[in-house]
Amino acid sequence: MPILLVAFPRLFRDLPNPFGRRLLAFLAMAGVSIGASAAPRVVPMESRLWSTTVSPATFDIQEGFPNGTMTLRDGYGILKDQAFGDGTIEFDMKALDFSDTGILFRRRDAENAEFFYLRTDPECPAANDCYQYAPITHGRMQWDIYPQYQGPAAISEKGWNHIKLVIAGARLEVYLNRAETPTLIVGRLRGLTKDGGIAFKGPAVFANLTIDTTPPRTSSEADRSTTAERPGIVSHWWVSLPTRLPASGTPSASGADTLVWRQANAEPNGLVNLSRIEGPTPDPAIGWLKTDVVAAAAGTRRVDIGFARQVWVFVNGVLAYQGRNPYYPPAERLQVDGRLEPANASVPLALVKGKNAILVAVGNLWKTHDGREKASPYGWGAMLRFENPSGLQF
Repeated sequence: MPILLVAFPRLFRDLPNPFGRRLLAFLAMAGVSIGASAAPRVVPMESRLWSTTVSPATFDIQEGFPNGTMTLRDGYGILKDQAFGDGTIEFDMKALDFSDTGILFRRRDAENAEFFYLRTDPECPAANDCYQYAPITHGRMQWDIYPQYQGPAAISEKGWNHIKLVIAGARLEVYLNRAETPTLIVGRLRGLTKDGGIAFKGPAVFANLTIDTTPPRTSSEADRSTTAERPGIVSHWWVSLPTRLPASGTPSASGADTLVWRQANAEPNGLVNLSRIEGPTPDPAIGWLKTDVVAAAAGTRRVDIGFARQVWVFVNGVLAYQGRNPYYPPAERLQVDGRLEPANASVPLALVKGKNAILVAVGNLWKTHDGREKASPYGWGAMLRFENPSGLQF
């Protein structure tokens, strides 16, 4: 009976009178609560509850913080023995430096999690990168291919900021500094995990952590980054396993017929996220995409291409466009600010009447601020949209 009372409270409320009323009265006299949810967990900042990476954390008890504070100078503080899928997480954070300081949730391991962070800066009330959501998949933190989930906010550069996350299925709502409406809404989380652990990332001081796994109520507001699907987006692709970036730095379409292909659908905005589809590559690599476009008549069609970090577009085996979108050096970044955007480039493609084979090679070469080259630890992908899709099938 106790299990049924908790799991199916409506069953007992809906029992026929007078039996239902008598049973509920008896249970109330016995101190049994019908349908009551578990209280939020208040997590003390104590060393026994946390493991750390890179450098040890410092735990303190001070006036005003009865559950203590945890200072992370570098790396991560990982909460032990906490499984989290849906619910509400609240905490306070004081950043110690300009960095991506924040929280990872649904963390499966160091390679896969959802990540929300602040980049505290004096310019934050106006700067468009003061907060951001980014998925981490296969070890890649994809801040640079989801710029729609970053923005400005009135946050304290050197003081405390209160962060509240409400997670329900694929939806994330973030409330900063006790805002009554969401500062950020992510309508569809992009990570690979549905549940997992919780971790903090420094350098910052953390306090007042509470975790409530009760199914949350979310706002009625829509994901403001989601716009009506624009015509012309190429959504259906074939993708192949990555190949090593040639020594020449330029791939060729000649070997595409020997690759093994599998179907892949783009995200609603057209993004094919290779960071999500493919595992990490030890060296700079090329990801391959292909599709067919059937044109009612021959002619030139302009396409918008978004990409990170390099792209080569072949039409019927002929190179039609190549471009780079580096983050370093800053002067070479494409708009906006070196992120993947739907129109990093606008390119004319010459199509023949009938079927046209479109092959896209996407490079993940990352150049560091000091000029070293490696496989990107961040986002990797591309999107393509025909500005005028009339007379085209794809």
